[in-house]
Order: sequence, then structure tokens, then C-alpha cells
Amino acid sequence: MNSQNKNIDEFGRDLSLKSQQMISLSFESYFARFKGMSWVEIDEMAEEEEEQEKKADREEFLKVLAERKNLLQKGLYELEEGEEVDL
Repeated sequence: MNSQNKNIDEFGRDLSLKSQQMISLSFESYFARFKGMSWVEIDEMAEEEEEQEKKADREEFLKVLAERKNLLQKGLYELEEGEEVDL
């Protein structure tokens, strides 16, 4: 550290710009969310969230596909090369 300014690290960064409170606040929500849970519980929760996300993505995809199919039937949509609307 610089002996003249204790807020400057060896790379010349001003450490006073890093708010310790901001850093702790950003992690508090994670700590609160997982507090008291085992690794198994955390893993199960993560898997459930991933499944829900995949389901939501699939539903959104099916909505877009149905809309494209509808527009294609009306002649308002043109398929791109390699694009299919039937699954």
C-alpha cells in the first residue's frame, strides 16, 4: 500500500470508492434466502427453479410457434430457410 494514502491499494485503485455496505447488501439477499438450508435443499430448489424456467420458456416458444402458424395460414408470414412450424 501507498504510505501517503491508505485508501489506495498496490494497483492504484481507490479503496474508498468501494462501499462495504453496498457489497454486504448485495449478498444479504442470498444469505437470507439460503439461511438454514442444507446443500440438498438448495440443490433441490435450484433444480425446481430450473424446471419452472424451462417450462416457461417452452410455453413462450409454443405461443410464438402458434402465432407464426396462424400468420402462415393467413399468408402473412414467410418461412425462413430451414424453418419448420410443425413439431
